[in-house]
Amino acid sequence: MEQKTKPAMKKAFLFLSAAVCCLAAYSQQPERIDWNTDLDYLASELPARHYNLFTVHGKEYLLAGIAAIKAESGHVSDLHTALKARQLIASFGDSHTRVHFEPLLDKDLSLPLGVLWVSDGLYVLRTAPEYKELLGQRITAIGNVPIATVTDSLSTLITVDNRACVKSEVPQFLSSFQILEFFGFTDSGQVELTYGENKTCILKPSRSDQTAQVTFKPDSVFFARENRNLLFTDRYFPEDKIYYMLYNSCFSRELAALRDEERAKSLPSFAAFEERAFQTLETRPVDKLIFDMRYNGGGNSSQGTAFVEKLAAFLKKHRHLKIYVVLGRDTFSSAILNAMDFKRLTKATFIGEETAGKPNHFGEVKNLQLPESKLYVMYSTKYFKRTKKETNTIKPDVPIKMSFSDFTKGIDPVFEWVRKR
Repeated sequence: MEQKTKPAMKKAFLFLSAAVCCLAAYSQQPERIDWNTDLDYLASELPARHYNLFTVHGKEYLLAGIAAIKAESGHVSDLHTALKARQLIASFGDSHTRVHFEPLLDKDLSLPLGVLWVSDGLYVLRTAPEYKELLGQRITAIGNVPIATVTDSLSTLITVDNRACVKSEVPQFLSSFQILEFFGFTDSGQVELTYGENKTCILKPSRSDQTAQVTFKPDSVFFARENRNLLFTDRYFPEDKIYYMLYNSCFSRELAALRDEERAKSLPSFAAFEERAFQTLETRPVDKLIFDMRYNGGGNSSQGTAFVEKLAAFLKKHRHLKIYVVLGRDTFSSAILNAMDFKRLTKATFIGEETAGKPNHFGEVKNLQLPESKLYVMYSTKYFKRTKKETNTIKPDVPIKMSFSDFTKGIDPVFEWVRKR
């Protein structure tokens, strides 16, 4: 079983990882940002570099939005302006294209709040010791605003192709006091959280220190979640004749070596993983194969495509083998392309949740840096078309969602469904 931690793939586009790539440059900026220069640069450079920015809105919409942000930029904080720019670009319909505002967040204004969004709501999994009564509790409101309204507001910071996008990305914003303040969910220097049966708790922002936080402990942890931070791994379940392949990232030693041979040495080999997979399929009694991509945020689809092609050839000689492909709210980008490979080449049954990514989507991401703020803007340089039918997600053949009770008991409803077939 591979034990290397997977690199951030989709997370490179999300809330925390962008801060890492931008922070050094941002630390050198002046106290006040010349937003007129940055916004003019954004208005000219993003359309010029993007594969096709104007598929949802036209150039006039962009220029009007830029003008509105510039008009108020002198009267609001730099973070406020960056968030407005983030919202504007998010509205153009490309989930890979976004303004990374994270370096403008104050490290001392973080909320000790890690949450899990399951079928029956948002539950607290991590917090500071002084708020430990929140662990395992369902959040119902923030600042007297229903949590559904809060999440709808926060979703304006992302491109909402589907509901899965919201469930995947929005929970991370709840730990930022400044973002909640931006949307008006607090104006008192603290946050009132309503949870459980109408109980309340006052959270005060402070410097984030997850190592000092307490976490909710489920009775047990199922295989996929326990190993979700690995690039890929596998397990054979002899009692059920199930071979489980967990594919969390479209990345590997081989792909890393194309750019950085030193880094590649620390990563697991997909070639070895693939060899082990086919050896298992050929030498052990396997009736069902699970290929799980529910946590896969993308990377490079080429190795997955090559694997599916080999698997499809194998299946022609082993027609008894049933295949189940697991999808979820974090299935995105190159993982979507590999899911479409399974649709194209196999008779796999798709199970789990709808994907955040669309079958046809922009990708091949590059970045530009705004000259004054030094913030990065990611943008797409290619369009991937994998189906004639335009749809905003891949829907599983069999929808299966996890409840908080399932999570607490360590039950994976996806695995249980396959096991009982």
